[in-house]
Amino acid sequence: MKGYCLSDKEKLDKILEITDISRSELARRLDVDYKTVYRWLDKGIVPHPSASRDIDQLFKEYVDLRSVVLELCKKIEDPLKILRTDKEIRDKFILEMTYHSNAIEGSRMSIKETEMAFEGKRVRGKELFEVLEAINHKNALEFLLDNIRSNFKIDENYILKLHEIVMYNFSNKLPGKYRTGYVNLTNTEKPLPSAQDVPLAMGKLIKNINHYGRDPVGRIAHTHYEFESIHPFFDGNGRVGRLMMITQLLSKSFAPAIIQIDDRYKYYMALGRADFGDYKNIVQVVCESIIKGYTLLMGE
Repeated sequence: MKGYCLSDKEKLDKILEITDISRSELARRLDVDYKTVYRWLDKGIVPHPSASRDIDQLFKEYVDLRSVVLELCKKIEDPLKILRTDKEIRDKFILEMTYHSNAIEGSRMSIKETEMAFEGKRVRGKELFEVLEAINHKNALEFLLDNIRSNFKIDENYILKLHEIVMYNFSNKLPGKYRTGYVNLTNTEKPLPSAQDVPLAMGKLIKNINHYGRDPVGRIAHTHYEFESIHPFFDGNGRVGRLMMITQLLSKSFAPAIIQIDDRYKYYMALGRADFGDYKNIVQVVCESIIKGYTLLMGE
């Protein structure tokens, strides 16, 4: 499952197949000589780990990862069943998803401290609200896994319930209710809808949210951007948006997308590019995160 289930040679062959890049150009872009590329492709030589990482980055730059995700979907038919029946994988998913999703939003909790919060242990040096954020996110994921099913339909009540759980004990954030005023968002140049326009904007999103067409992964990535661009709540928009995305993916038999803290800059940049109508990056980020979800499901 590691490396998107493809060897370095397969990745290089794929790049050569779908682009007009020559072997010489490939060598230049990977900062190696032509003979090295020749040995990788024709002599079965395995690249050094640092070169392997460079090959992987080049692969992701040129290859639409939706094709990789669709291949994985054929191999693992029911991720939701795995998360419901395998306690070890379920617990690991809830822990990792909670840690990364909260860290993206600025939480200082480590993954070990997040686990301690789950166990009801005292977490030294952290504020109560950080502990509550971890517990709330865990509860939201458990609600999600216990309630969704194949072809589950998201509605407004479901979205508001997710927010209510994520923001439990944060009464000033209006748990389970749309924002009633302006919020300042620093990582976008696109103006947010006014509080008065939020219900209408959300109504339009919800009307189409369960329609996936022939490109479900692309549509789910697009919907995630649309939700974040509405920013319907005072707080918790990122966490709820990612929970909604997981709901959509599991309902369509894909692995959950695990966007990691190390990908935060790339994730925000992709959302920013979508402000200008370029959705390629957000689709790729979502696909990378789904692939990480498959890796977790396989216990790797």
